[in-house]
Amino acid sequence: MKEKIIFTSYKKEHEFELLSLWRKSFNQAIGIEEDTREEAVTGHLEYLQSYNPDIIRVVLEEHKNKIIGFMAKEENTIKDLYIHVEYQRKGLGSIFINQAKKEEEFLSLQTLELNKGAQKFYEFHDFIIVRRGFTSFEANPWATKKEQLADISYEWRRS
Repeated sequence: MKEKIIFTSYKKEHEFELLSLWRKSFNQAIGIEEDTREEAVTGHLEYLQSYNPDIIRVVLEEHKNKIIGFMAKEENTIKDLYIHVEYQRKGLGSIFINQAKKEEEFLSLQTLELNKGAQKFYEFHDFIIVRRGFTSFEANPWATKKEQLADISYEWRRS
């Protein structure tokens, strides 16, 4: 990354900017239009607020004080890793993953099969597929058919 970045802890003041980044990145990754209905946005906000703030790491672009990525990691589970759409493929996701690998002997995560970019990214970083299954419609109201809910569980172990 050529931009000067700052890693920081999540703060309540980051909430809406982080939510916007997450929603745009997710929608681009799986190829759907962003659902801007109030109930959809509220549901995502409630999901974000359900996290312990201590598990969320935020990256800011220094000169703009703009959130450009975040990772939610609880112990050895990466719950979320999202990079602002304008900053993807510049190494920021790798910085997050390498940081997590330094802290743990073992990591696990899940991604949707629709997210081909995430699959390539995690496999590039030596994560291996350990399970294929389906996530729930309740957690993914954007889905209109079961095939969209196919997910992959990955693991990485220090060798």
